[in-house]
Amino acid sequence: MNFEQVTIVGPGLLGASLAMALRARKVCGRIVIWARSSERIEQCSGKEWCDQAEEDLARAVSGSSVVVVCTSVASISSLVSEIMRHTSEDMLVTDVGSVKEPICTSAVESGRGASGAFVGSHPMAGSEKSGMVHAKADLFEGKPCIITPQDDTPEVATQAVRAFWEKLGMKVYSMNSGEHDRSVAHLSHLPHLVSSSLAHCLNAIPEEWKKLAGRGLMDTTRIAEGDPGLWEQIMAMNKSHLLDSVSELENSLKLARKRLENGSPDEVREFLEIGSLFRKSLGNRDK
Repeated sequence: MNFEQVTIVGPGLLGASLAMALRARKVCGRIVIWARSSERIEQCSGKEWCDQAEEDLARAVSGSSVVVVCTSVASISSLVSEIMRHTSEDMLVTDVGSVKEPICTSAVESGRGASGAFVGSHPMAGSEKSGMVHAKADLFEGKPCIITPQDDTPEVATQAVRAFWEKLGMKVYSMNSGEHDRSVAHLSHLPHLVSSSLAHCLNAIPEEWKKLAGRGLMDTTRIAEGDPGLWEQIMAMNKSHLLDSVSELENSLKLARKRLENGSPDEVREFLEIGSLFRKSLGNRDK
């Protein structure tokens, strides 16, 4: 499947990395970047992975076979709504949002009567770093990508978006948007909240103690470094599912406390073994 021209809406960490990957893997012939500011347009215009940079969204998507919205999750729905008004026949519109149900629901409404088709995507390939300066061409390689077609999504569109991410070296999985949001609440959003909670808990420790921090603390708080503004949007949009996962964590912490206070060594060890076995079941994966 050929993708002659691809438009990337938003050249942040994911958008710029996507452009780099498209160029490195020769997935498409031409890459168009849309950005909100003239300053960002100027920054992109001199890059090897940008053939054209536009502030006008209609001009940016014109002639593209694929449009990928890579902005913050709270702004994706409004941008998709505008893009769908400018789609041509067979144009594929997708996104990189880490919450899918509200975006997909909005896209269905805005896409009625549109020539192109929207298929939600979530490439799980982010970083605690943010911004174009941290972009890299291999960000997506070997990572999972979840696509969330709706019941009435044309099969040809679903297969096209699958092929697009596979060409970037991703392992593509398909599920409905509701299941996606429930799963990432547990596997992505809760871990970030836990990491941030641990960092928040330790914020008041004596300054000299920080010099003693080892690899374990650095690993468990690494993702807390992520952009608080972006993560606030994500957690707000997936609040109900995230709160469910928080309740499950609270139950686990209560059990841990109970066993530490009153349990036998065997009960404490059993608790730790369950956690150890779960971690081993995930296997070894690149960061």
